[in-house]
Amino acid sequence: MSTDVFCPGIVESLSTTIRVTDEARRRIARLAEQDDRSMTAIVDDALDALERRKFFERFNDRYAELAEDSDVWSEVLEERSIEAGALGDAG
Repeated sequence: MSTDVFCPGIVESLSTTIRVTDEARRRIARLAEQDDRSMTAIVDDALDALERRKFFERFNDRYAELAEDSDVWSEVLEERSIEAGALGDAG
């Protein structure tokens, strides 16, 4: 892993070693080779994807909680109908 630190006239690359299983390393290397990218870029993309997945899991869980409360859910639906009209999506 590397992080570039930008200072006036100086670019310094910092790196950190992490332990992964042999299988994970092979998978990362295979993907990097297939995409002609660095292993670091593959790991960065995987972390981005995991963060997005976790975000939407929490989002969906919270939405499910809202839907369980009929009073709150009716407010959500009312807001949606108002927003749809404002955006020209009604109809």
